[in-house]
Amino acid sequence: MNRTTFDFSLILKIKMTGRLKSALIMGASRGIGKQVALTFAENGYKVCVAAKTIESTHKLPGSILEVANEIVEKGGDAFPVRCDVRSEEDIFNTISQCIQRFGGLDVAVYNAGAISWKEVVETPLKSFDLMNQINARGAYCLVNKILPHMIDNKHGRLILVAPPVYNRFFKGKTAYAMTKVASTVLVHGVANELNGTGVSISALWPATVIKSQVTDLRRLPPSYMRKPTIFADACLEIAKEETEILNGKALIDEDYLRSKGVTDFTKYRCDPLIEPLRMMPAEFPSLMVKEELHDPPYKSRL
Repeated sequence: MNRTTFDFSLILKIKMTGRLKSALIMGASRGIGKQVALTFAENGYKVCVAAKTIESTHKLPGSILEVANEIVEKGGDAFPVRCDVRSEEDIFNTISQCIQRFGGLDVAVYNAGAISWKEVVETPLKSFDLMNQINARGAYCLVNKILPHMIDNKHGRLILVAPPVYNRFFKGKTAYAMTKVASTVLVHGVANELNGTGVSISALWPATVIKSQVTDLRRLPPSYMRKPTIFADACLEIAKEETEILNGKALIDEDYLRSKGVTDFTKYRCDPLIEPLRMMPAEFPSLMVKEELHDPPYKSRL
């Protein structure tokens, strides 16, 4: 599909069969979140574009208004909502507006994030608190507020931008890692509560550096990065999974796309001639202990 225009025949077909789905993308004003919103819209989803930024500036380009307008101008269905994920009220109101406008929510992607890769002695409590509020608390609030709706409908897909848990990830960025791994723990834990409900929650993390506002500020060479389309395509594939097989999984974008049959990743390169280095391990440790194999089903222990 040409990414500059939407597939009108696909959208029309979905509308005629009553299968037009909806997605809430948190942190969608730029970078990965923007591309996720565009990719879902290209594939027939109605999209709520949510983030804090409502006005683009030279220092911080991109806004929810621009992303929503881009989708609408290309024939998609989207609307913007200003949402500060540090606010419980904002998150609840955003979810409520989506449900009211779309008649329900099929997918929610939590991409909002704050980042500071410094050692603990160089990370003041103020910086840690900000990362914790946005990365961990905001993700928890979204899940807490949206689950009742999805469970009642016996359907829903939650995707949190969070890494698999492994020791090397913590090095040199402990404070940041604490707040991101908190979301991964949320995924693993809530998955037990969702078994058999028709709702699933997954974590997703990039295999390589992804071009974003942060990489632009740091002026990373294109050869280091992939386009955000790879991450967006992986989100879409997770959302399309009809079973609960991904419930509780911490996934890597490239690895998951390979499992779905994708073999050519050259289209995702920022430098068309150079494949960027993978920053994620090839394999990850299991978090299960042998005693867990003999545990009774979660619900039976309540």
